[in-house]
Amino acid sequence: MLMKNFTLISLILVAFNLSAQQDTKLRIYHFSGNHEYQDNITEQNNLGQDYKPTRVAYYLSKFTVVHDGGQETAVSEDTIGLIEAGQGPYSEVELGALNISNVEAIKFYIGVPKTPNGGDPSVYPANHPLAPQNPSMHWGWAAGYRFLVYEGVGGANFSQTFQLHALWDTNYYEQTVPAVGHMFGNQTIIALDGDYIKGLNDIDVSQGIIAHGIDTEDLDALINFRNLVFTNSAQNVQLGVDELAVNEMNIYPNPLNGDEQLNIENLEPGQEVKVVDLTGRVLWVNSIQSNQTQISLDATGVFIVQLYQNGELLDSQKVVRK
Repeated sequence: MLMKNFTLISLILVAFNLSAQQDTKLRIYHFSGNHEYQDNITEQNNLGQDYKPTRVAYYLSKFTVVHDGGQETAVSEDTIGLIEAGQGPYSEVELGALNISNVEAIKFYIGVPKTPNGGDPSVYPANHPLAPQNPSMHWGWAAGYRFLVYEGVGGANFSQTFQLHALWDTNYYEQTVPAVGHMFGNQTIIALDGDYIKGLNDIDVSQGIIAHGIDTEDLDALINFRNLVFTNSAQNVQLGVDELAVNEMNIYPNPLNGDEQLNIENLEPGQEVKVVDLTGRVLWVNSIQSNQTQISLDATGVFIVQLYQNGELLDSQKVVRK
């Protein structure tokens, strides 16, 4: 009787872990075609025109995560991300603690919602994305924030400057991008790739453009961002070094597809890793001799990877094999 009670309690705890809230982030990897985006590097748009981007920056807001069979969880509308492509290989937006398991897509708008768009940027603290920026992301009291800034040089000897500053409430566009959630303990990263060459699709940058407004090439660029730029990430998504907890495994890829092996990192010699199914049945167990290991899962479904040290459970993470 005692063993039955213990098993029931274990199953309840597993179910609780599966539905627990996840600290969720949107991560956008910055690309130009098949390589990492960098300012002042020669690129070529779909018209065959060489150009050098000098700044790509944009706002994202009004996020909704689609998950677990089409459920939609809206993120607080106060969550706004300012993305500066030239500041590193990727940018992240904190979406908050969300009750999600299997991510299927993410919805977001490019730009700033109507109410803050018409407000005063000076009321925000300096570290807020809507505070005054240098270079500026704000057009003026009447027009509000620049939803997208795409600047660079093109033409013969890169002598022609182009500036695309897109804005205005009627150009506040939503898009839905299929995506998966990469789970690391109680953290989930929804990762997208942004290909900024596609932001200039069918836009002539050879003669120089100064389009600061709502209905010319600035709008074309904004529509390109809505329709072409973002895709589910093809990157090997991992936590940053500063995010790895001492007793937290780094597991990838998750979900698994086909014959992929499950990689487990951030381990220590002497620890023990177990894989159990949702009934608590142990499918795989191994004593760790290094800081990483690999597992092959034959069956499809949902599994729990557990990390033990001296009999104490340190970490438990869900893994899905499709």
